[in-house]
Amino acid sequence: MFEINMTWGATAKEAEFSNFFIEVPRVLKRFKMSMLFATVSLAGIVVMAVAPFVPYSWRITDFVAILPMATVAASHFLLPLVLNPALMTFSW
Repeated sequence: MFEINMTWGATAKEAEFSNFFIEVPRVLKRFKMSMLFATVSLAGIVVMAVAPFVPYSWRITDFVAILPMATVAASHFLLPLVLNPALMTFSW
């Protein structure tokens, strides 16, 4: 439709040795912006819910309002760690 030149190919995947102490710093380095977003979002949720300096009309205390953003932030934080196949081998 937009005349984008696309080619399809296969990727070569090789199993390489990795353990917990090698993989966690690698994951933290690769996903630092995602984890920073998640941490700032979770901190923002807590501040907007319980901080005394936030005006009363701005406070977000309903569970229905907190749950979607907390789910997104927690998923962005945990996804690189939980779905990493190198961390699932349990080799120390």
